[in-house]
Amino acid sequence: MNAPVVPNIKQAQATGIVCVALEIHLWSGRKRLRKENLLAKNPELAHLPPESLATLGSIKIADPDDLAPFLKYKREAEKLLKLNGLPLLGTVGIPEGKVDRVYKGLLEIKQKFDEHAQKLYRDFDARITDWRERIDNQAWQHLITDIPTPEYVAGRLAFGFHLCRVSAPSTDEFSEVNKHYGHQITGLKGELFDEAAEEARTLMEKYLLGKDAHGAVRKREKITQKTLGPLRRIGAKFKSFSFLDHTVEPLAQIVDHVLGILPQEGPIEGVHLMHVWTLAKTLSNSATALQAAHLVMDSGAANLAFEALLVSAPEQVTSPAQQASGPAPESVAKQRTAQEADSALDEQVPVQQPIANDGFEPEFVGLF
Repeated sequence: MNAPVVPNIKQAQATGIVCVALEIHLWSGRKRLRKENLLAKNPELAHLPPESLATLGSIKIADPDDLAPFLKYKREAEKLLKLNGLPLLGTVGIPEGKVDRVYKGLLEIKQKFDEHAQKLYRDFDARITDWRERIDNQAWQHLITDIPTPEYVAGRLAFGFHLCRVSAPSTDEFSEVNKHYGHQITGLKGELFDEAAEEARTLMEKYLLGKDAHGAVRKREKITQKTLGPLRRIGAKFKSFSFLDHTVEPLAQIVDHVLGILPQEGPIEGVHLMHVWTLAKTLSNSATALQAAHLVMDSGAANLAFEALLVSAPEQVTSPAQQASGPAPESVAKQRTAQEADSALDEQVPVQQPIANDGFEPEFVGLF
């Protein structure tokens, strides 16, 4: 059913993709702690096991707070690439349309990294002295020795990245090495669907479920606009990589359709919340996501495909207001009672472990 992913692999390169590789080096600020360094104040340590059996670990010779920003910048860069690309051949493959944005983002992070490195270089001796003379370190100053020079530390700290394109290793399209290369490139579609499934499961488990006053995990009655972040990220990623395969663009369309019919402000509840549930449930599994893509292609429209998903989905609910006044005539055929929907949700979404409260008090449908 699937068309080849990234067609024309044999022609030279993974069309539409630029590979980005980070090259970031950090300094740990630690050194190995040896037994002889402790014997002066701790003679009993003479009877410790030999180093061939056990080691004492390491000692921090620099304030971890001085080094924490470097790890923070490294993670910022990794997050930037993850949000805009997919793993590819040991790098991150970025769609051509996002390369400039990613490049500028990496340059901004590099500038902050380098500025902090220069500041640490200028203040290095003073920062080490402050660390050695901290009240809780004073009794152990004899361990904070053999400090490297500022030049050595500056040489260890580096933020770099490389951009390139990849191409087939052989001019013979039927060679074994090209087949191996082709399998790696076509794996991008699997990575894309896996990332979408992970985002959808995060939405369901972290935001669409919550704990009631008794600590039991239940479905939320309403969610906020901010909660839609995972769906927006999924849609953006599908759009960016729509060139990979003919099933990707239809999924981007169906995500756009659902986001478009949801309220643009205020809480999301009732039938709209059920729309979110249905889409998240569909995308949380690669097989059901692929089926949804084919529904779009067969029907010719994302809205028709989503209507089909709603008809077959057991998780239909009505809003509290509609329960009191009765649903609109045009909605009767598409909506179930809250009790039916909750029973279906309990069957479809197993909850095995309590989920941590994410900072706001949930309200729940009264019938379970």
